[in-house]
Amino acid sequence: MGRTGTDTERPALQRLMHLVNEGAVDKVAVYRLDRLSRSLRDSLDILDVFREAGVELLIVTAPDLGSAATDRFLLNIMATFAEFEREMISSRLEDARERLKRRGRRIAGTVPYGYDADPETKQLVVNPREARRVEAIFQMAADGMPPSQIAEAVNENGWRTKLFVAKRSGKERGGNPWTPRQVLALLNNPVYIGLFRDGDSFRLGGHQPLASRELWDLAHQHIDDRRTSSNPKRREAPFWPLRGKVTCPQCGRTMSPHAAYNGNVIYRYYRCRSHAGGRPPCKGSGLPAYELGKMVADLISDPDLAEDTPDVSQEQTHALHRFQVGWEMMDSAAQMQVLPEIINEVTVNEDASVLLLQVDTDAITRIASTLNDPGKSARDGQFSGS
Repeated sequence: MGRTGTDTERPALQRLMHLVNEGAVDKVAVYRLDRLSRSLRDSLDILDVFREAGVELLIVTAPDLGSAATDRFLLNIMATFAEFEREMISSRLEDARERLKRRGRRIAGTVPYGYDADPETKQLVVNPREARRVEAIFQMAADGMPPSQIAEAVNENGWRTKLFVAKRSGKERGGNPWTPRQVLALLNNPVYIGLFRDGDSFRLGGHQPLASRELWDLAHQHIDDRRTSSNPKRREAPFWPLRGKVTCPQCGRTMSPHAAYNGNVIYRYYRCRSHAGGRPPCKGSGLPAYELGKMVADLISDPDLAEDTPDVSQEQTHALHRFQVGWEMMDSAAQMQVLPEIINEVTVNEDASVLLLQVDTDAITRIASTLNDPGKSARDGQFSGS
Protein backbone atom coordinates (compact mmCIF):
# COMPACT_ATOMS: atom_id res chain seq x y z
CA MET A 1 0.00 0.00 0.00
CA GLY A 2 1.30 3.47 -0.87
CA ARG A 3 2.11 6.01 1.82
CA THR A 4 1.58 9.75 1.74
CA GLY A 5 4.53 12.00 1.07
CA THR A 6 3.50 14.36 3.86
CA ASP A 7 6.30 13.12 6.14
CA THR A 8 9.37 10.89 6.08
CA GLU A 9 7.95 8.11 8.25
CA ARG A 10 7.67 5.75 5.29
CA PRO A 11 9.33 2.32 5.51
CA ALA A 12 10.78 2.37 1.97
CA LEU A 13 12.18 5.88 2.38
CA GLN A 14 13.65 4.98 5.77
CA ARG A 15 15.39 1.97 4.22
CA LEU A 16 16.76 4.16 1.43
CA MET A 17 18.09 6.77 3.89
CA HIS A 18 19.71 4.01 5.95
CA LEU A 19 21.52 2.71 2.85
CA VAL A 20 22.58 6.26 1.95
CA ASN A 21 24.03 6.82 5.42
CA GLU A 22 25.84 3.47 5.16
CA GLY A 23 27.49 4.61 1.92
CA ALA A 24 25.82 1.83 -0.08
CA VAL A 25 24.16 4.13 -2.63
CA ASP A 26 25.77 6.10 -5.45
CA LYS A 27 22.69 7.32 -7.33
CA VAL A 28 18.99 7.72 -6.56
CA ALA A 29 16.50 7.98 -9.44
CA VAL A 30 12.96 9.32 -8.93
CA TYR A 31 10.25 10.13 -11.44
CA ARG A 32 9.57 13.53 -9.86
CA LEU A 33 11.02 15.32 -6.85
CA ASP A 34 7.72 15.09 -4.96
CA ARG A 35 8.13 11.28 -4.96
CA LEU A 36 10.75 11.84 -2.26
CA SER A 37 8.61 14.20 -0.21
CA ARG A 38 5.82 16.75 -0.53
CA SER A 39 7.18 18.76 2.39
CA LEU A 40 9.65 21.56 1.62
CA ARG A 41 11.54 21.11 4.89
CA ASP A 42 11.81 17.34 4.47
CA SER A 43 12.89 17.67 0.83
CA LEU A 44 15.68 20.05 1.79
CA ASP A 45 16.83 17.74 4.59
CA ILE A 46 16.90 14.73 2.25
CA LEU A 47 18.83 16.66 -0.43
CA ASP A 48 21.36 17.76 2.21
CA VAL A 49 21.88 14.14 3.27
CA PHE A 50 22.37 13.14 -0.38
CA ARG A 51 24.96 15.87 -0.93
CA GLU A 52 26.89 15.02 2.23
CA ALA A 53 26.94 11.33 1.26
CA GLY A 54 27.96 12.09 -2.33
CA VAL A 55 24.77 10.60 -3.75
CA GLU A 56 23.70 11.81 -7.18
CA LEU A 57 19.97 12.52 -7.59
CA LEU A 58 18.44 11.81 -11.00
CA ILE A 59 14.96 13.19 -11.73
CA VAL A 60 13.29 11.61 -14.75
CA THR A 61 11.12 14.63 -15.48
CA ALA A 62 14.10 17.03 -15.09
CA PRO A 63 17.13 15.10 -16.41
CA ASP A 64 19.26 18.21 -16.98
CA LEU A 65 19.48 19.21 -13.32
CA GLY A 66 22.94 18.76 -11.88
CA SER A 67 24.74 19.96 -8.77
CA ALA A 68 25.44 23.57 -9.71
CA ALA A 69 24.11 26.43 -7.62
CA THR A 70 21.40 27.24 -10.17
CA ASP A 71 20.36 23.57 -10.20
CA ARG A 72 20.05 23.53 -6.41
CA PHE A 73 17.99 26.71 -6.63
CA LEU A 74 15.63 25.03 -9.12
CA LEU A 75 15.36 21.99 -6.85
CA ASN A 76 14.29 24.25 -3.98
CA ILE A 77 11.63 25.82 -6.20
CA MET A 78 10.40 22.36 -7.23
CA ALA A 79 10.20 21.31 -3.57
CA THR A 80 8.22 24.46 -2.77
CA PHE A 81 5.74 23.74 -5.55
CA ALA A 82 5.40 20.13 -4.35
CA GLU A 83 4.38 21.33 -0.89
CA PHE A 84 2.06 23.96 -2.37
CA GLU A 85 0.39 21.31 -4.53
CA ARG A 86 -0.09 19.02 -1.53
CA GLU A 87 -1.72 21.81 0.50
CA MET A 88 -3.99 22.75 -2.41
CA ILE A 89 -5.10 19.13 -2.79
CA SER A 90 -5.76 18.92 0.95
CA SER A 91 -7.80 22.15 0.84
CA ARG A 92 -9.88 20.94 -2.10
CA LEU A 93 -10.54 17.62 -0.40
CA GLU A 94 -11.68 19.39 2.76
CA ASP A 95 -14.02 21.64 0.74
CA ALA A 96 -15.40 18.57 -1.02
CA ARG A 97 -16.03 16.82 2.32
CA GLU A 98 -17.87 19.86 3.67
CA ARG A 99 -20.07 19.98 0.54
CA LEU A 100 -20.88 16.30 0.93
CA LYS A 101 -21.77 16.83 4.59
CA ARG A 102 -24.12 19.70 3.81
CA ARG A 103 -25.88 17.54 1.21
CA GLY A 104 -26.16 14.56 3.57
CA ARG A 105 -23.76 12.51 1.47
CA ARG A 106 -21.39 9.74 2.47
CA ILE A 107 -17.74 10.77 2.57
CA ALA A 108 -15.72 7.57 2.92
CA GLY A 109 -15.38 4.43 4.98
CA THR A 110 -16.44 0.81 4.77
CA VAL A 111 -19.82 0.17 3.18
CA PRO A 112 -22.10 -1.10 5.98
CA TYR A 113 -24.05 -4.35 5.75
CA GLY A 114 -27.40 -3.74 4.04
CA TYR A 115 -25.99 -1.26 1.53
CA ASP A 116 -23.80 -1.16 -1.56
CA ALA A 117 -21.78 1.76 -2.89
CA ASP A 118 -23.08 3.24 -6.13
CA PRO A 119 -20.34 2.67 -8.74
CA GLU A 120 -20.48 6.28 -9.93
CA THR A 121 -21.46 8.42 -6.92
CA LYS A 122 -20.01 6.12 -4.21
CA GLN A 123 -23.15 6.86 -2.17
CA LEU A 124 -25.09 4.21 -0.26
CA VAL A 125 -27.81 2.32 -2.12
CA VAL A 126 -29.92 -0.39 -0.55
CA ASN A 127 -28.93 -4.02 -1.03
CA PRO A 128 -32.42 -5.59 -0.88
CA ARG A 129 -31.32 -9.00 0.38
CA GLU A 130 -29.07 -7.66 3.11
CA ALA A 131 -31.59 -4.92 4.00
CA ARG A 132 -34.22 -7.53 4.88
CA ARG A 133 -31.70 -9.23 7.13
CA VAL A 134 -30.80 -5.96 8.84
CA GLU A 135 -34.45 -5.33 9.64
CA ALA A 136 -34.76 -8.90 10.95
CA ILE A 137 -31.73 -8.42 13.22
CA PHE A 138 -33.23 -5.21 14.64
CA GLN A 139 -36.54 -6.98 15.14
CA MET A 140 -34.85 -9.80 17.05
CA ALA A 141 -33.11 -7.24 19.26
CA ALA A 142 -36.41 -5.40 19.78
CA ASP A 143 -37.97 -8.73 20.82
CA GLY A 144 -35.37 -8.99 23.59
CA MET A 145 -32.83 -11.39 22.06
CA PRO A 146 -29.24 -10.66 23.18
CA PRO A 147 -26.52 -10.30 20.52
CA SER A 148 -25.15 -13.78 21.26
CA GLN A 149 -28.50 -15.42 20.47
CA ILE A 150 -28.99 -13.21 17.41
CA ALA A 151 -25.57 -14.30 16.11
CA GLU A 152 -26.50 -17.96 16.61
CA ALA A 153 -29.85 -17.48 14.85
CA VAL A 154 -28.48 -15.71 11.79
CA ASN A 155 -25.60 -18.18 11.45
CA GLU A 156 -28.06 -21.08 11.56
CA ASN A 157 -29.90 -19.41 8.68
CA GLY A 158 -26.66 -19.37 6.70
CA TRP A 159 -26.30 -15.58 6.82
CA ARG A 160 -22.75 -14.27 6.61
CA THR A 161 -21.14 -10.88 7.11
CA LYS A 162 -20.66 -8.61 4.12
CA LEU A 163 -18.26 -9.92 1.48
CA PHE A 164 -15.84 -7.45 -0.06
CA VAL A 165 -13.82 -8.22 -3.20
CA ALA A 166 -10.80 -6.06 -4.10
CA LYS A 167 -11.14 -4.72 -7.65
CA ARG A 168 -7.49 -5.03 -8.58
CA SER A 169 -6.37 -8.21 -6.85
CA GLY A 170 -9.72 -9.98 -6.54
CA LYS A 171 -8.86 -10.76 -2.92
CA GLU A 172 -11.91 -11.48 -0.76
CA ARG A 173 -12.53 -10.12 2.73
CA GLY A 174 -15.45 -10.85 5.04
CA GLY A 175 -18.22 -13.31 4.32
CA ASN A 176 -17.71 -14.94 7.73
CA PRO A 177 -20.12 -16.17 10.41
CA TRP A 178 -21.53 -13.44 12.64
CA THR A 179 -20.12 -12.85 16.13
CA PRO A 180 -22.02 -11.17 19.00
CA ARG A 181 -19.65 -8.21 18.76
CA GLN A 182 -20.46 -7.74 15.07
CA VAL A 183 -24.19 -7.95 15.77
CA LEU A 184 -23.85 -5.29 18.48
CA ALA A 185 -21.81 -3.07 16.15
CA LEU A 186 -24.58 -3.31 13.55
CA LEU A 187 -27.25 -2.44 16.11
CA ASN A 188 -25.23 0.59 17.27
CA ASN A 189 -24.60 1.96 13.78
CA PRO A 190 -26.76 5.11 13.29
CA VAL A 191 -26.57 4.71 9.51
CA TYR A 192 -29.56 2.38 9.76
CA ILE A 193 -31.80 5.24 10.96
CA GLY A 194 -30.52 7.66 8.33
CA LEU A 195 -27.66 9.29 10.27
CA PHE A 196 -23.90 9.48 9.86
CA ARG A 197 -21.51 9.89 12.75
CA ASP A 198 -19.77 13.26 12.59
CA GLY A 199 -17.16 13.49 15.32
CA ASP A 200 -18.98 13.35 18.64
CA SER A 201 -22.31 14.19 17.01
CA PHE A 202 -24.47 13.02 14.11
CA ARG A 203 -25.58 14.47 10.80
CA LEU A 204 -28.50 13.62 8.56
CA GLY A 205 -27.68 11.33 5.63
CA GLY A 206 -29.31 11.28 2.23
CA HIS A 207 -29.54 7.47 2.10
CA GLN A 208 -32.60 5.32 2.82
CA PRO A 209 -32.88 4.14 6.46
CA LEU A 210 -33.33 0.41 7.01
CA ALA A 211 -34.85 0.60 10.52
CA SER A 212 -37.54 2.86 11.91
CA ARG A 213 -36.81 5.07 14.90
CA GLU A 214 -39.32 3.10 16.96
CA LEU A 215 -37.61 -0.20 16.14
CA TRP A 216 -34.19 1.32 16.92
CA ASP A 217 -35.38 2.71 20.25
CA LEU A 218 -37.00 -0.56 21.30
CA ALA A 219 -33.90 -2.57 20.35
CA HIS A 220 -31.65 -0.21 22.28
CA GLN A 221 -33.92 -0.24 25.28
CA HIS A 222 -33.27 -3.97 25.61
CA ILE A 223 -29.55 -3.49 24.93
CA ASP A 224 -29.28 -0.79 27.60
CA ASP A 225 -31.18 -2.90 30.13
CA ARG A 226 -28.58 -5.65 29.77
CA ARG A 227 -25.54 -3.43 30.03
CA THR A 228 -23.31 -4.08 32.99
CA SER A 229 -23.65 -1.70 35.91
CA SER A 230 -19.91 -1.82 36.60
CA ASN A 231 -19.36 1.19 34.38
CA PRO A 232 -20.34 4.38 36.26
CA LYS A 233 -21.05 6.19 32.99
CA ARG A 234 -23.72 3.63 32.17
CA ARG A 235 -24.97 3.39 35.73
CA GLU A 236 -26.01 7.04 35.69
CA ALA A 237 -29.17 7.90 33.78
CA PRO A 238 -28.48 10.61 31.17
CA PHE A 239 -29.79 14.02 32.17
CA TRP A 240 -31.96 15.85 29.65
CA PRO A 241 -32.43 19.47 30.80
CA LEU A 242 -34.45 20.38 27.69
CA ARG A 243 -36.66 17.29 27.57
CA GLY A 244 -40.01 18.12 25.96
CA LYS A 245 -38.97 21.73 25.23
CA VAL A 246 -37.14 21.50 21.87
CA THR A 247 -39.17 21.83 18.67
CA CYS A 248 -38.03 20.21 15.44
CA PRO A 249 -36.72 22.75 12.90
CA GLN A 250 -38.19 20.65 10.07
CA CYS A 251 -41.77 19.96 11.18
CA GLY A 252 -42.31 21.87 14.45
CA ARG A 253 -43.05 18.77 16.53
CA THR A 254 -41.53 18.29 19.96
CA MET A 255 -38.20 16.44 19.84
CA SER A 256 -37.50 13.62 22.26
CA PRO A 257 -34.19 12.64 23.90
CA HIS A 258 -32.16 9.72 22.65
CA ALA A 259 -28.82 8.19 23.66
CA ALA A 260 -26.46 6.04 21.61
CA TYR A 261 -23.51 4.15 23.06
CA ASN A 262 -20.11 3.58 21.50
CA GLY A 263 -17.93 1.72 23.99
CA ASN A 264 -17.78 3.87 27.11
CA VAL A 265 -18.96 7.00 25.27
CA ILE A 266 -22.59 8.14 25.40
CA TYR A 267 -23.86 10.26 22.52
CA ARG A 268 -26.92 12.26 23.61
CA TYR A 269 -29.13 14.14 21.20
CA TYR A 270 -32.71 15.28 20.67
CA ARG A 271 -34.55 13.82 17.70
CA CYS A 272 -37.97 14.27 16.15
CA ARG A 273 -40.90 12.06 17.17
CA SER A 274 -41.25 10.54 13.76
CA HIS A 275 -44.97 9.68 13.93
CA ALA A 276 -46.26 12.21 16.45
CA GLY A 277 -49.76 13.47 15.69
CA GLY A 278 -50.35 10.82 13.03
CA ARG A 279 -48.41 12.82 10.45
CA PRO A 280 -45.84 11.35 8.02
CA PRO A 281 -42.41 10.54 9.47
CA CYS A 282 -40.06 13.50 9.79
CA LYS A 283 -36.55 13.21 8.38
CA GLY A 284 -35.20 15.98 10.60
CA SER A 285 -31.68 15.37 11.90
CA GLY A 286 -30.83 14.99 15.57
CA LEU A 287 -29.55 17.92 17.61
CA PRO A 288 -26.59 17.17 19.93
CA ALA A 289 -27.79 17.65 23.51
CA TYR A 290 -24.60 19.08 25.00
CA GLU A 291 -24.04 21.68 22.28
CA LEU A 292 -27.70 22.71 22.36
CA GLY A 293 -27.67 23.07 26.15
CA LYS A 294 -24.54 25.22 25.96
CA MET A 295 -26.08 27.47 23.30
CA VAL A 296 -29.15 27.97 25.49
CA ALA A 297 -26.97 28.68 28.54
CA ASP A 298 -24.99 31.30 26.60
CA LEU A 299 -28.18 32.95 25.37
CA ILE A 300 -29.51 33.24 28.92
CA SER A 301 -26.38 35.23 29.78
CA ASP A 302 -27.11 37.72 26.99
CA PRO A 303 -27.59 41.23 28.47
CA ASP A 304 -30.34 41.91 25.89
CA LEU A 305 -32.43 38.91 26.98
CA ALA A 306 -34.90 41.08 28.93
CA GLU A 307 -35.37 43.45 25.96
CA ASP A 308 -35.90 40.49 23.60
CA THR A 309 -38.54 38.90 25.88
CA PRO A 310 -42.08 40.16 25.08
CA ASP A 311 -44.61 41.35 27.68
CA VAL A 312 -42.09 41.67 30.50
CA SER A 313 -42.89 44.09 33.30
CA GLN A 314 -40.29 46.34 34.89
CA GLU A 315 -40.35 44.16 38.00
CA GLN A 316 -39.73 41.04 35.92
CA THR A 317 -36.94 42.80 34.04
CA HIS A 318 -35.19 43.59 37.33
CA ALA A 319 -35.70 40.00 38.47
CA LEU A 320 -34.24 38.69 35.20
CA HIS A 321 -31.15 40.88 35.55
CA ARG A 322 -30.75 39.72 39.14
CA PHE A 323 -31.13 36.13 38.04
CA GLN A 324 -28.46 36.60 35.35
CA VAL A 325 -25.98 37.73 38.00
CA GLY A 326 -26.48 34.45 39.84
CA TRP A 327 -26.50 32.52 36.55
CA GLU A 328 -23.02 33.79 35.67
CA MET A 329 -21.73 32.50 39.01
CA MET A 330 -23.06 28.97 38.50
CA ASP A 331 -20.96 26.16 37.15
CA SER A 332 -22.26 24.36 34.04
CA ALA A 333 -23.74 21.48 36.07
CA ALA A 334 -25.80 23.86 38.21
CA GLN A 335 -26.97 25.74 35.11
CA MET A 336 -28.21 22.51 33.52
CA GLN A 337 -30.16 21.70 36.71
CA VAL A 338 -31.94 25.06 36.53
CA LEU A 339 -32.77 25.02 32.81
CA PRO A 340 -35.91 22.83 33.08
CA GLU A 341 -37.47 25.38 35.47
CA ILE A 342 -36.89 28.53 33.44
CA ILE A 343 -37.23 27.36 29.79
CA ASN A 344 -40.64 26.75 28.25
CA GLU A 345 -39.59 26.17 24.63
CA VAL A 346 -36.50 26.15 22.43
CA THR A 347 -36.93 26.72 18.69
CA VAL A 348 -33.97 26.05 16.39
CA ASN A 349 -33.62 27.07 12.76
CA GLU A 350 -32.74 24.46 10.12
CA ASP A 351 -28.95 24.85 10.28
CA ALA A 352 -28.99 25.01 14.13
CA SER A 353 -27.28 28.42 14.09
CA VAL A 354 -30.10 30.50 15.65
CA LEU A 355 -32.14 29.82 18.77
CA LEU A 356 -35.41 31.34 19.92
CA LEU A 357 -36.17 30.86 23.61
CA GLN A 358 -39.44 31.15 25.48
CA VAL A 359 -38.51 31.66 29.13
CA ASP A 360 -40.77 31.30 32.17
CA THR A 361 -40.61 34.79 33.62
CA ASP A 362 -42.64 33.74 36.68
CA ALA A 363 -40.14 30.99 37.47
CA ILE A 364 -37.23 33.39 36.98
CA THR A 365 -38.88 35.93 39.28
CA ARG A 366 -39.50 33.25 41.91
CA ILE A 367 -35.91 32.00 41.75
CA ALA A 368 -34.49 35.52 41.74
CA SER A 369 -36.40 36.29 44.93
CA THR A 370 -34.42 33.57 46.73
CA LEU A 371 -31.08 35.06 45.70
CA ASN A 372 -30.38 37.17 48.77
CA ASP A 373 -26.74 36.28 48.27
CA PRO A 374 -26.34 35.45 44.58
CA GLY A 375 -22.72 34.42 45.06
CA LYS A 376 -23.54 31.96 47.86
CA SER A 377 -26.56 30.57 45.99
CA ALA A 378 -24.56 30.05 42.84
CA ARG A 379 -21.79 28.31 44.70
CA ASP A 380 -24.22 26.05 46.53
CA GLY A 381 -26.43 25.40 43.47
CA GLN A 382 -29.53 26.59 45.44
CA PHE A 383 -31.67 27.95 42.65
CA SER A 384 -34.93 26.01 42.92
CA GLY A 385 -37.94 27.96 44.02
CA SER A 386 -39.42 27.31 47.47
